[in-house]
Amino acid sequence: MNLYEYQAKEIFAKYDIPTPRGKVVDGRSDLQKAFEIIGKDKFGMVKSQVLTGGRGKAGGIKAVDTLDQGLDAMQGLIGMKIKGFPVERVLVEERLKIKNEYFISITLDPEESLPVLLISPKGGMDIEEVAGEYPEAIGEYVIKLQADLPSFAMIELVKNLGFQRQLWGDLINITSKLYRAFCEKEATLIEINPLIETVDGKLIAADGRLNVDDNALFRQPDVSEYKQEFKDMVLKGKGVDYVDLDSGEVGVLCVGAGMTMLTMDLVAHLGSKARCFLDMSHGVNPAGFKAALDLLASEPDIKYVLVNMFGGLTRMDEIAKSILEAIDKFDGKFTKPMVLRLQGTNADKGQEIMREAGYQVCSELEDLLDRFKEMLREEK
Repeated sequence: MNLYEYQAKEIFAKYDIPTPRGKVVDGRSDLQKAFEIIGKDKFGMVKSQVLTGGRGKAGGIKAVDTLDQGLDAMQGLIGMKIKGFPVERVLVEERLKIKNEYFISITLDPEESLPVLLISPKGGMDIEEVAGEYPEAIGEYVIKLQADLPSFAMIELVKNLGFQRQLWGDLINITSKLYRAFCEKEATLIEINPLIETVDGKLIAADGRLNVDDNALFRQPDVSEYKQEFKDMVLKGKGVDYVDLDSGEVGVLCVGAGMTMLTMDLVAHLGSKARCFLDMSHGVNPAGFKAALDLLASEPDIKYVLVNMFGGLTRMDEIAKSILEAIDKFDGKFTKPMVLRLQGTNADKGQEIMREAGYQVCSELEDLLDRFKEMLREEK
């Protein structure tokens, strides 16, 4: 699960990693509070909060000097989309006086199955760009799962990368705290980019990323509280409306609010209950279906999947292709029982596509309900 920048910084703060003063806002009153927290002399940076990179290049980060400028920036950012992800809130922070920008990241090496530390004196840009233009400016250290980073290795690393001697202590201290957070939060990635050196010699995490292993969330209550928001925004970014229903065993996928409500009522009439529903009205594409199936696969409470699609403008052959393309990305790992109904424009073609791929599919609602009842009996 990926965290927003402000959420990652909340975790950083628990490990005493310095971050700029700031506040998450989505309205004028919150912006006024942020202005008071930061102070007039250091106001401010307005940063869109989305679960993707490239915000700066997309115009998602604004520097402002006054409260009115901050309001204009906030209103301009909220509602925009960055790589398909809608901006619903912004992080307003103090503006730092920058001397240098650095990069620190810890991720899992797929070949070594161990954490690997990457550090560079050239921060503020993608590590891929640094690797391409300045490969000698990236230091790498494979961590052998010890409790703490060895000081001698860290000193050698920062020394060889040309960091100034007076920064070594703070740099190694922040890196060690970052590694502790990586281990304790069971992360797959933790990153500061840029790590700012201010004109008065302080090191501050100006931006942060934290990705946590989905399988570890039950052990991470302070991260799990972000889970619902993460689901909502990932799905919205793919054009899917998602509603969690607290309890139940069926994941419902439909097109349109009316069809969705009808389907949930029918599920209840048959003695079962929907755990969640996903309205695919704007997500009829492989990415939308993949995001929806990812969510259904990750929810242990969901035992069955019911797909009920009726389209006028939406073509059923396109839906069938999108479903199959999404399922293919699981490499056979999407194993939850599923019943499907495709009706509407090009329904015959869509049904044929699904049958040729080995899936049972029907056109009539009565057939769908009969198959759903049969599936319930077989599984129970």
